[in-house]
Amino acid sequence: MSVNRRGVSLAELVVALTLAALVSGSVVRVLLLQGRAYRELVQRAGLADNLRAGADILAADLWSLDAVDGDILALGPDSIRIRGQRRFGVLCAAAPTGGGATLTFRDTLTFGIRDFRPGDSLLAYVPDRPVWVVWAVVSAPWAARCPDSAAAERLDASFPGPPPSSGAPLRGFEIVTYRSYRGSDGSYYLGLRDAGGLQPLAGPLSADGLRLAFFDTAGVETAVPALVQAIRVSLHALSAAPVARRGGTAALSDSVTVWVTLRNNTRAGSP
Repeated sequence: MSVNRRGVSLAELVVALTLAALVSGSVVRVLLLQGRAYRELVQRAGLADNLRAGADILAADLWSLDAVDGDILALGPDSIRIRGQRRFGVLCAAAPTGGGATLTFRDTLTFGIRDFRPGDSLLAYVPDRPVWVVWAVVSAPWAARCPDSAAAERLDASFPGPPPSSGAPLRGFEIVTYRSYRGSDGSYYLGLRDAGGLQPLAGPLSADGLRLAFFDTAGVETAVPALVQAIRVSLHALSAAPVARRGGTAALSDSVTVWVTLRNNTRAGSP
């Protein structure tokens, strides 16, 4: 019995190799496109988070300002210097000391983004005048009790005058500056300058990535800090890394604009 053992011809081998190359090439192209799309998606997500974080941080700090009481110290098209509120409390007791007082706050009425710190300024409201008087925090707070035995925080503060009376509200703040600056890597960032120096909050931004505009109660743009009723914040950010596009690679860009209405804004600009 004979068996017909036919081998693969050269033409068949060439066709098979050609088809395999075409299929492999298509698979490689799909994988490359998927990788490129994934990298772009990651950069877009990072860009969106970057914009949201910058806008949220600025809006939260600007909202608490009282323009009439002098919380805005300086302003410009790409920077603002403010009293950044960090803590709020209601006084339940005050004991005068040499050059200041020991102040006690009720725990249930004390809140803020962090605790009081030495070096913070303290605005104490004096209702019979009525004005906010600036004190300076001397010590970190420690646990204490109000005269009615309620849980409290206590700290030492300095001010050459009588302490505020029980029930007075007090606001702890630090002087900070938000501004656009160019980093050592050549990119622009939204930065916060406080007693510890300048630190980046969001970025990279475009060269004009932070734009601020200030408006009074009539909706007219103003450069007078005490007249500010609302602030328009515009951020234009870039992706952290460039993405491949037809014709080359480039950074993605996006922008956001938020309006911040200051607290007690109806007083701004009033006689």
